[in-house]
Amino acid sequence: MSLNSSLYAGTSGLGNTGNALQVTSNNISNMNTIGFKKGTASFADTLYQTIGTNAGVSQVGLGMNVDNVAQVFTDGSLETTSNATDLAIGGDGFFVVSDPGSEETYYTRAGNFSFNESGALVTSGGHILQGWYVEGDTGEEYGAITDLILTAFSSPPDATEEITVITNLDADAESKSMVLSNLFEYDEENGTTVESDGYEYQTVVTAYDSLGSSHEVTIYYDKKSGTDWEYVIACDPNEDKRSLVADTDSAGLLARGSITFSESSGDIVSMTMEEFTGVIGNVDISGGNNTIEDVHFEIENFDAIQLDGYDFEILYDETSNTWDFDPAGTLPINYGSATVSESNATTIYINLDGDPENEPDLKISLDQDPVDREALSFDVNNPTELHVQDIQNVVYGTDVADIETTLYINDASVMTTSVAGIKIVYDGADWDWDGGTAPSKYSSAKIYGDATQCYIDLDNSNNDDDRKDIVFTFEEEVPGGLNSTIEFDIEGSTAWRTVTNDEAKDTGYYKFTTDFLGGEFGNTETDISFNIGASYDGNNWINDSLSSTQYARSSSTTYQDSDGYASGDLTGIGVISDGLVSGTYSNGQEIALFKIALADFNNPNGLKNEGGNLYSATTDSGAAITNKPGQNGLGTLSSYALEMSNVDISEEFVSMIELQTAYEANAKIISTVDEMMTTVIGMKR
Repeated sequence: MSLNSSLYAGTSGLGNTGNALQVTSNNISNMNTIGFKKGTASFADTLYQTIGTNAGVSQVGLGMNVDNVAQVFTDGSLETTSNATDLAIGGDGFFVVSDPGSEETYYTRAGNFSFNESGALVTSGGHILQGWYVEGDTGEEYGAITDLILTAFSSPPDATEEITVITNLDADAESKSMVLSNLFEYDEENGTTVESDGYEYQTVVTAYDSLGSSHEVTIYYDKKSGTDWEYVIACDPNEDKRSLVADTDSAGLLARGSITFSESSGDIVSMTMEEFTGVIGNVDISGGNNTIEDVHFEIENFDAIQLDGYDFEILYDETSNTWDFDPAGTLPINYGSATVSESNATTIYINLDGDPENEPDLKISLDQDPVDREALSFDVNNPTELHVQDIQNVVYGTDVADIETTLYINDASVMTTSVAGIKIVYDGADWDWDGGTAPSKYSSAKIYGDATQCYIDLDNSNNDDDRKDIVFTFEEEVPGGLNSTIEFDIEGSTAWRTVTNDEAKDTGYYKFTTDFLGGEFGNTETDISFNIGASYDGNNWINDSLSSTQYARSSSTTYQDSDGYASGDLTGIGVISDGLVSGTYSNGQEIALFKIALADFNNPNGLKNEGGNLYSATTDSGAAITNKPGQNGLGTLSSYALEMSNVDISEEFVSMIELQTAYEANAKIISTVDEMMTTVIGMKR
């Protein structure tokens, strides 16, 4: 019996050593397999037989078995690649993948992923990587874990909402224009909107509309006097689709304003802006729910709007749910036959030319429902040179004609109404209106001066800093008398709207309106902030670390930029350590796409090997614990890298030698038992 037991013990050692050698050979064969984890075999003794001895009862072993084949989940070495979707886990965890043909979930350390024809991020075997979709701008994940499938192969365009233009304007420059905006005139052949001899400096920045088309926005600068500069913002007239400006000779003119610099530091002290509104100006709405931003105009018939018309006023009647001209008011002379052809609470159609068919020439839309007696007023401007606010046709009397005289317009914005034939006279002591009365359109205007200077406070501001709206300066003293006269016309317009400081509080910057698409009632308009390096804090203009300046060096652009961008195509993928996958696009944008999930187990050795570098969960492994890379003990990801096998060939060779020795020893047991049994059989003979 003991010989047979010895034979069986040796046989168990022979067979199980061979099994252990199979583990070693599997390790060696997978030494270059991505993400492979080596196995180790351990042995345990088996049953024991009880025998009697002089010392009493003893046990004799009957051989051995393979106790366990465990995998070693230490990190393998990393191999760099040129593929962004090659991923390696540094630390604990497994990639979660799913079989697209079933609901089976698997786990792997092999990170050689790629996008298939459907945009899914898959393993070499076609299993889809799992994770979360994220918000494109913040990278915050949402929803449950799901298949990661790329759908954003293009980046949608975004309209420009802010342009930044940082310039230095030469402190030694001379003024080249009286009112810069008056020089606006489109030269289609040369593609210019202001002649180069009319301004000191200009710079161009690119803006984008909501469909991604680019448009050049030009800013012209000219010195007014001292530390005061004026600017004009313009675009290509052919691209200006604002309803109240398009098809006029002022198309392309967006805004104007002034910048005041410090005399000592050259930094920005203050700035202003006036937005060019076009044919309809001086809009006001009161007594109800709507604000000026809620009122939108659309011109249906430009032929009916060829003359100035001031002080239109319409009222809402809640009872009839209609709008009509104020019965207590008077229609402008040039539009005496105008009627409201049709209206409801938020839409008003106006027939300006008295067309007997009552076809609307002007449409008005309101965003909010009005209340009873809510009042809307506006002006109509002649579309010919409607941007011009100027002094024209100046004629000097004989006593003044021979004196060198300089005309300055310090504040063109007060010229809101065109008046011809204004005449002023100097009596030797004071300047006054001819006839002693100011023009009826400027009835509050005041005139001051002496023999060397005459200035007009056209809006009667009574502000010492703003009394000289129009100034005549004489090189010699005017003698005074009936021939000491100046006659001129005022070309006025209400097409300019002052942008208030309150409007700049939200962003810190003034905004001007563009419309490059021409949607109805301005629904494709975009307000663009104008950043020159100083922001309004509610009280003062605060210079940024990089801001526009007035230094005694040539005018130049220090920095310029605009947000917004055109559409773009996907050009690359990036993955960061926390698993966030982002796409880079040809328009320079980077958009977060999704976040990769990792899973870990309480007992990774309980996982079942499925082949193809895959594992599946079992009751021994426990349920998967899923989270984002770098959290709850999970490892982090490395892009452009693959985790190789953790097999150490030297260790495997040592193991192989040990197993070979054990195998030979067990074989010797069998041969020895065989010889002993031969001896026993020979005893019978």
